[in-house]
Amino acid sequence: MKLDTKAQIAKGTLSLLSFVAFLFLLALLVLVFCAGLGINPFRETTTSFLFALFGGFIGAAAILVFLNVATNISLIADAKIAELGIVPNPAKLRMWSLGFFITAAVLLCLIFAGTYLSKEKYLGIVRTQADEVLKENKILLEEISALLASGRPPDYKRITEIIKFLKHQRSGLPELTLIYSGQFADKQAFFELKEYFYGDLAKDTYSPTYFPCTQNLDCDTLRLFFSGKGVDTLQKYTLRDDKFYIYIPVIGKEARFILRFDRSNRYGKLGSF
Repeated sequence: MKLDTKAQIAKGTLSLLSFVAFLFLLALLVLVFCAGLGINPFRETTTSFLFALFGGFIGAAAILVFLNVATNISLIADAKIAELGIVPNPAKLRMWSLGFFITAAVLLCLIFAGTYLSKEKYLGIVRTQADEVLKENKILLEEISALLASGRPPDYKRITEIIKFLKHQRSGLPELTLIYSGQFADKQAFFELKEYFYGDLAKDTYSPTYFPCTQNLDCDTLRLFFSGKGVDTLQKYTLRDDKFYIYIPVIGKEARFILRFDRSNRYGKLGSF
């Protein structure tokens, strides 16, 4: 590496480290102020982003350990430049910077593309296994339809046993939730059943659990399906909380319901150890 290039890198490194230190101190001031007063003026997503940004500053701050070395290198480079009468070439520094940003952009594209392909592959595997299990157990699906139409506590207990059975037919299947429609004060409501029964058969009671649909994810699909219209299988995944969803509609002879397979993928996230 030529001397003029080294001088430009030394100067650029020193400026960058100073800028990172300035941003880190500002972020630390905001964090101490908000924590001291017990306030949070930001939305949940903004807060998550700021914490991630602050974590990045902490990582960058580790580089500041070398600030003194970078400063000495910069001073030596300046002295050498003055001694030899070398005029640094800014074009070479721009070339190094351009190469760095191009490489970073390629890596980011690979990360996003890899994430997208892995999610699609996982959804495809789960969908195939789910279709196989449901195809092999059509009689149980019709039994669920009849039990939902009956609606007695022992019937719901039986449904939870069927759900548990279906979920464990393949090792790769994630969580399974059965969603059905009902009424509350003359209004449509969605309820859910999983592999656990929340009731007391001795007292012939059952406590239904509401299913909270998510706007722009499944609310519209559920309303259409339980209003008597046909819908296709819904497959989605979310990036922010990294969840997978597969909604498979089932139209039985006596009642219709939806089987939802979902899973949270927390590998590689902070706090998932």
